[in-house]
Amino acid sequence: MKKIIIVTRNMHGGGAERVIAQLANYFYDKGNICDIITINNEKVLYELNQQIKLTPIGEKSKNKLVDKILRYSELRKIILQASPDIVLSMPEDIGIYVILALRGTKIPVYVSERNNPWVMPDVKITRILRKMMYPFARGIIFQTEMAKSFFSKSIQKKGIVLGNPVDDRRIPQPFVGEREKVIVAAGRLDRQKNFPLLIRAFSMNAEKHPEYKLIIFGEGELKKELEELVEKLKLHDKVSLPGRKSDVLMKMRNAAMFVLSSDYEGLPNILIEAMCMGMPVISTDCPSGGPKQLIENEINGILVPVNNVEKMAQAIDKMTNAIYAEKLGNEAFKLRKKITSRQVFEEWESFLLKE
Repeated sequence: MKKIIIVTRNMHGGGAERVIAQLANYFYDKGNICDIITINNEKVLYELNQQIKLTPIGEKSKNKLVDKILRYSELRKIILQASPDIVLSMPEDIGIYVILALRGTKIPVYVSERNNPWVMPDVKITRILRKMMYPFARGIIFQTEMAKSFFSKSIQKKGIVLGNPVDDRRIPQPFVGEREKVIVAAGRLDRQKNFPLLIRAFSMNAEKHPEYKLIIFGEGELKKELEELVEKLKLHDKVSLPGRKSDVLMKMRNAAMFVLSSDYEGLPNILIEAMCMGMPVISTDCPSGGPKQLIENEINGILVPVNNVEKMAQAIDKMTNAIYAEKLGNEAFKLRKKITSRQVFEEWESFLLKE
């Protein structure tokens, strides 16, 4: 039996947090002790075994620098008291500070990189600290070979490329029947996800396919900007932004297609889940290579260039062909067995607990 502590920002939503919930449940089911510490104090969205202890830290000061120092000082105290065998931290901007906070404790720290390392973290001091701190990590988990290639040879030797563990039990079965004339997308409403591209591409098809609607699930700082774009394009009766939904997979499973329009990603969980439900999918071929790792173009989905509204509009138009879309969706579903295999969980376990 091992004692594992996972550190993250919060458990309120997001791909890394979904992975954490599934890993924590898996580790507990295997007879280990697995606790979670969150740097923020927010509502927990993901389902966790009741025996998994979750400790939120939360705000300590209105001064940002003082607040960060105090939060990670408390994190250090909590971890030292718990005396775990290992600490797993994600995403990368949390992991960097976890390594710093635990320097001198001899507690092994693993970091999971969750995004495009050429872009994230997007704060200069954090990027500098990453270069300084990663040599002290026990191991680094990358999502793609492209992401791994960003780092020095010495850091690459510490690392491994692992897929996202996916619990088959939480993913709905494929929809059977005539799909609704609805295009769905989901994610944080921020610059990375580039939902304006999707809205404009949808607009270019609105006259040709007036029966279709677009639903974008998620919350974020750009919600008002997106709503203004919808009004500007006179799409208020065709485009909706209903916010974040805990049952988003059930709400989107009968849609005509799922679209990921991001400028960059790691290995997008929501795209994985859409494909595991047998949905027809379109994605930008964005760095650091996650979508290309999942989609074989025009076989089990469509890849389009990043930030190319014309190509995105053409892909949406093509996917409105129900026969073509069904063919791609059926091929996408074939990934389910591979992606939801317990082997992925076992690979994480082997890397983290190999000692």
